Amino acid sequence: MSNKRPLMGTDNILGLQDNGYKSTVSAISEIIDNSIQAHATNVDIVIIRNTTRESDEIDEIMIIDDGDGMDQNIFDKALQMSSGSRSKAKSGLGKYGQGLPNSSISQTKRVEVYTMQKGKILYNHIDLNEIYESQQPYLPDTEKRNEIDIPIFKSKKLKAPETGTIVRWVNPNKVKPKTARTLATHIEQIAGRTFRYFINGFKDNDGKIYKCNINILVFDFNGKNYEPDNFITKKNILPFDPMFLMPATQMNKLFPESSHPTSSIFDEKIKKEFKVIYNNEKVKTIVEIKLSYCNKKERDRYGRNAGGEPFGKKYLNRNLIGTSGYNNISIIRAGREIDYGSFGFILDASESTNRWWSAEILVEPVIDSIIGIDNKKQQASQIQFVDNQTSEDYDHHEIIRWISTFLTQNIKSVKTIIELQNASSNGTTAKGKGKGPKLPPGGGTEPGNSGNPGANPDDDEMKKVKKELFEWIKERYPKLKDDEIWEIVDYAFSIKDCHIFIKSDLGDTQLYSYKVFGTKVLIEINYTHSFYKRFIQGFEEDPSQEKSLRSIRLLIGAMVNAEIVNGTDEKEILKDRRNIKNRMSECLEDYIEDLYAS
Repeated sequence: MSNKRPLMGTDNILGLQDNGYKSTVSAISEIIDNSIQAHATNVDIVIIRNTTRESDEIDEIMIIDDGDGMDQNIFDKALQMSSGSRSKAKSGLGKYGQGLPNSSISQTKRVEVYTMQKGKILYNHIDLNEIYESQQPYLPDTEKRNEIDIPIFKSKKLKAPETGTIVRWVNPNKVKPKTARTLATHIEQIAGRTFRYFINGFKDNDGKIYKCNINILVFDFNGKNYEPDNFITKKNILPFDPMFLMPATQMNKLFPESSHPTSSIFDEKIKKEFKVIYNNEKVKTIVEIKLSYCNKKERDRYGRNAGGEPFGKKYLNRNLIGTSGYNNISIIRAGREIDYGSFGFILDASESTNRWWSAEILVEPVIDSIIGIDNKKQQASQIQFVDNQTSEDYDHHEIIRWISTFLTQNIKSVKTIIELQNASSNGTTAKGKGKGPKLPPGGGTEPGNSGNPGANPDDDEMKKVKKELFEWIKERYPKLKDDEIWEIVDYAFSIKDCHIFIKSDLGDTQLYSYKVFGTKVLIEINYTHSFYKRFIQGFEEDPSQEKSLRSIRLLIGAMVNAEIVNGTDEKEILKDRRNIKNRMSECLEDYIEDLYAS
């Protein structure tokens, strides 16, 4: 008798196709995982399209690699559910060992597998219809073959590798999208992103280097012959990096006019070591986080509304298909992307800066259960924003709390950099026409007065006041050169307008602040305040809203002037005024949040 291996029950066998894979590309990615783990240097994804049918249906999909192949002991388990050979692996892509059968039957009722090693060919298959009709929940015995019994190989349009594995999906019935052209595009976009590190070359914790080319080969079958579709075929697909830090990626082809990479690393990537229990053993593991932000010069290259241009839209969708909202954070497990999203760290989706920053969390397989990585490697469900005020009420693992704290602090910092860049790119002259010396970054002017408009300081007093303004600007804009600052100072005192408006980060409370320099009043507007983000920023970006922008500046200028004219040295009065102004700003923030609450 043959050594039959139970596969599963038969009553609902056809229902196993609905096993939770997000897409055809996700299912293909599972097979690519196995190929890379088997040290493949090339993975060919072959799509065969039947041109005898009006809809050009896909007849079969094959994933072919030139990796190590499998001996009979491993191959006997390869098509069994939940019977992988790496269930306790601490590193590498593998661990669960369910990728081949689960992903395959999510797309087709019949999967055939050939594996080649040392001149030997082994073959087996799963056919859901056969199992359902026979009511025999067993895998067939592994067969030894003398050749690859697949028509396209017999036609010599494809050559099988001497060692490696061929996974063939016959008449796949769950493929989406259904057309070869669109499917090939999806594979290029998603696989290029998912396996970006392996396309470039990835060194694991054991020092092994995995580097793999991914090719998409499309053939037309007219009932007799196979012909390659060279237009859709994509050889050696480029990686796509949602951090926008890698050179030589798909972005180079899409935006050749840009300097690549188009983003910069924020500070330095942070690594933290944790001790966790894995397989009843205490082990050390490293979690690494890094952030990036789009370079100002690249955004400026595409105009004031860069976010609405194809460049900005690519930063928004990041090669993802069928998603909405922001997906700035990428989870990388052993070099392979597992999940992406905002994970609750984007609290205000209306902030334009959200488009331009990215984050990446790199983890090892030993913490899969802690961060919620499932056996299909499609999500990290436990990664989330943890509110420090309520975190003690929940049993969050220390790794989750650390990730949340680190991301919360650094996302705010990187957004501040972007906001400052925005401010510096919106500098205007007193007339707002961009001619002549610029004011402090993001500046504008209004008439107003300093509370002492008739003052006429002598030369020594003017030098002193100008020096004070110079030091004030230098402290806040350290990247400006001294001669640039002096040009700003001289220009500020040469114009008739007395109120000079700039944008600053004033923290969580104040809407505005001011300082008097002789006959000039420098008024800082808090660009982190909701009132700025919801109203003033929109007016600044839309030239047709100049009257609205000036109205707000005049209103704030009048409030500043009232404080100056009614100046006092009494501490209690000054304290009350600060409290009133801060309370006004806080109420305004609360009202806006209520107004725009979803």
